[in-house]
This record gives sequence, structure tokens and C-alpha cells, in this order.
Amino acid sequence: MGVMLDVVGGMIIGGTLLLMVMTFQLQLQENAMRLYYTGSMISHMDDVAETINHVFSMVGIGYGKEQVETKPDEIVCVVANENTIKFRTYWDYEKDELSEEPHTVEIVLNEAEDGWGRVMNIIQDGEIIFPMGHILFIEDMKLGYYDKDDAITTDRTDIMSAEVLLTFRRESPWKPDQPLRSNLQLKCYFMNRYLQHGA
Repeated sequence: MGVMLDVVGGMIIGGTLLLMVMTFQLQLQENAMRLYYTGSMISHMDDVAETINHVFSMVGIGYGKEQVETKPDEIVCVVANENTIKFRTYWDYEKDELSEEPHTVEIVLNEAEDGWGRVMNIIQDGEIIFPMGHILFIEDMKLGYYDKDDAITTDRTDIMSAEVLLTFRRESPWKPDQPLRSNLQLKCYFMNRYLQHGA
């Protein structure tokens, strides 16, 4: 009888240890997935911030202060609202070089939404720029504009910098009904305009 109890006790203890090892293994896998998931999202947000900052740094290259003042139809910012900005520049974004011809570059958030969220497009002369012309996982974008004194402005001729507020959304692999959201806020300066104004 004592031997039987020892065997049963050993089986219970062995089973408990086995369950502990399996649970530990599953927790390790889940933590690794979470780290990978979080890391990929951070990397994506990093790439987006770098790309947007680079685009804004190209605003108005080749357009001098005097030229814009004497030719009102050549205002650098063509469109500047809450979810779209379109500007003129002599910088060819795709070739990453100065151009003889003027270009328009636009950042716009699409209204349509799918499994990838809303798509933010970077467009040069009506064509989407590659790579990073389609920026995915965006839920919302808000743009605010500032003049050279860092005061909020709605006058396109005074815009010297923009504040970009982005909300990213990814579906959670663990709880599909609870998507994960991350916010990114950055201030982008129109460097060429500051140079032209001697600021």
C-alpha cells in the first residue's frame, strides 16, 4: 500500500513539474512574440518619423523669399489643412537631388480604411513615391502649422513648421477585438524657408 501511495505521489509531483515546465515554455514564447511585435511597431514608427521629417525638410527648396513675394501664384504651400499638406519644391524626392523643374510633394491621409488601417501617401507630381510612399497602420493624422515666431497660423504664406500627430493602430495577435494603439508626435521645420528668411 505504501509503495502504491509513493507511485501515485510521484506521478502527481511529476505531472505538476511537467505542467510548470510547459507553462514556462508557453510564457517564454508569448513574451518573445510580444517583444517582436513591439519591436516591429517601434521600427515602423521610427521609419515613418524619419521619412516625414525628410519630406518636410524639402519644402520650398529653390523658392526664394523675394520670388514668392513677387509671384503670389508661387506660394510654397499649396494646401495646408488638418490631414493634407502639399508644397512646391525644386527638390526631386525620388532621385534625391536638385531639379531644373519644379515639383509638388503631398502628404495625404486616405479616408478609406482596411485591415492595414488608413494609408498615408507621399505623392510627388501626382505619383506615389517609392519606397515608403504607402505608410500603413495609420488610424489618424492631425497637422498643425506654425509661423517663424512659433505661433499657430492658418496663413499658408507664413508657415515655417508643422506639428504632426499620428496614431498608429495594429491588430493585437492576442485580443483581436482590442487593437493596440501608439501615438507619435513630431515637429518638422521647413529648413529652407528658415534659411531664406535669415532665421
